[in-house]
Amino acid sequence: MEQLLENWKKFLTESSLSRLYDHIMEHESAILTAFRGEYQNKENYERNRELKAKLLANGYGVTKVDGSYVENFETPEALEVSEQSLFVSNRNNDSEFFEVIASLGEEYEQDSVLMIPQEGREAYLVGTSEKNEFPPYGEQLSVGNMKMGDEAEFMSKIRGRPFVFKEELETYEKLSRNSRWAVKQIAKNKTTEG
Repeated sequence: MEQLLENWKKFLTESSLSRLYDHIMEHESAILTAFRGEYQNKENYERNRELKAKLLANGYGVTKVDGSYVENFETPEALEVSEQSLFVSNRNNDSEFFEVIASLGEEYEQDSVLMIPQEGREAYLVGTSEKNEFPPYGEQLSVGNMKMGDEAEFMSKIRGRPFVFKEELETYEKLSRNSRWAVKQIAKNKTTEG
């Protein structure tokens, strides 16, 4: 029985990796978060909920992943942060997708966001904080081609497996009517407050 359970978990993990690969091959993608080390967990989760609502309202596909990033990299204040991140797929082929993602990274005080061109070639970080030196604000830093199952300084993972995330990509169209209304309200309220 225990071996059967382990095989099932492995199957689900590999299926998730395959789905991620499919999304990356078909559309531009990105990974970002609203988490910051100086905020309490409750506030970080609320910030991520707002960010997710804005992404869904833009017509992007979104799924949660576990992210690992070193804030203030190569400084005395360097801190490895594990956080809930969002994998975003440009399902509607928005020509301003990367600009929107960079703008949201800046709005949510991120050091950088990960941009993944279609087919996963030459993924790169974009610096989104004027306060941070790595990567410099507005500059791109190549992190290379996507590699499933490998670990790196910047990665997303679940249960220790890099780029493994939940099975289904959440989209605005798949939300219930009440959920779509809530997404619009959250995104609208945060836009008018800022």
